[in-house]
Amino acid sequence: MKSPLACIAAGMLFSAVLSPSPATAQIGGIIRGAVNNAAQTKIDNMVNCAVNDQDCIDKAHADGKKVTVVDAKGKPLKDQSAANNPKNDSTATADSNDPPGKGVWLNYDFVPGERTIWFEDFSGDDVGDFPRRMQLVDGNFEVVNVKGKKYLRTTTGGTVRITLPETLPARFTVEASYWAAGNTNWLTFRTGDGATWDCSKTGAGVSADGVRSGAEGDPAPETAFVNCRFTIDMRYIKAYYNEKRVANLPNAAVARGTTMAIQVPGYDEGTLLTDIRIAAGGKKLYDVLAADGHVATQGILFDINSDRIRGESTPTLKEIGEMLQQHADLKLTIEGHTDNTGTAAGNQTLSEKRAVSVREYLIDNYQIDAARLKSAGFGATKPVSPNDTPEGRQNNRRVELVKN
Repeated sequence: MKSPLACIAAGMLFSAVLSPSPATAQIGGIIRGAVNNAAQTKIDNMVNCAVNDQDCIDKAHADGKKVTVVDAKGKPLKDQSAANNPKNDSTATADSNDPPGKGVWLNYDFVPGERTIWFEDFSGDDVGDFPRRMQLVDGNFEVVNVKGKKYLRTTTGGTVRITLPETLPARFTVEASYWAAGNTNWLTFRTGDGATWDCSKTGAGVSADGVRSGAEGDPAPETAFVNCRFTIDMRYIKAYYNEKRVANLPNAAVARGTTMAIQVPGYDEGTLLTDIRIAAGGKKLYDVLAADGHVATQGILFDINSDRIRGESTPTLKEIGEMLQQHADLKLTIEGHTDNTGTAAGNQTLSEKRAVSVREYLIDNYQIDAARLKSAGFGATKPVSPNDTPEGRQNNRRVELVKN
């Protein structure tokens, strides 16, 4: 997919409203249908699937049925995120399937924060409700279920506020998955007076003190979600539109408090938002490894229930590969860890396979002597956070490097 934008420019945001295209109308119809039938979907057309049974999940979605993932005893799991990830979903993000370091990911440099401060995919909210972990500032919002995945939806537009469990650190990252019917509708984040960072179906940008850095151009397909990603490092902000960095703004005043506001544009067909992640980050992997003997990263991502490494992992893999090249005496064990969703046996096997995939990638792509790298999987047996919160489960799904 080629959706990166080619220039960095200062300018005003466009506010024109576009007429819905056939593709827009199609996804709009899906959204309306999901809202109108919210009560019925709680009971009718429901299928139970084992959490690691991707074929069952895919077939249920293909048949238009709602999936509930269950454990080995048939009991519904508290975390239903696996139910919301069919392989062939028309509402998937516009990311490319290129492997790490190849194609569109060759120059990708976004590294997510290694510790999740706040995460929301609305899986814990009831359809039709306002999200329980957000505060309404203005507008009208509700949680909807579109083809098995939950989203925050608004037709009026408005602003919601997030209350964080801690003060934002000097360096943090913000990620979200976003869909709007109009290409010029911008999703905007702020932590107080001063800088804002935003994205749309056509690009992303940063604004502060009357200066704007951003780019727009080739829009994502009408039915595709876009991944909005931002790095805030002291007074420096970078913005990413899917796989491309499109904005750099230094000297931006960013408040470090315990709240973040998200302004969501309105549209007749509704705009959708999900998978919001705010994470702390900043230290180089080698610095932490040298000091503590081990370091965890959430920058290595995999396909759902798979050991296939996603292209977004490119920057983290590059940092590890170059670290091993620069420190020839360094030997590591690569550990895979999961949350407690699914069966113990399934998590154990998956964590082992993922650790092996990372080890093989480093050997093959950075010519690291195989004798310097070991791999091990621990499933959900070594959590670093409680598994009863979205943030805890995010932090437990990780790859760790342990110095040998």
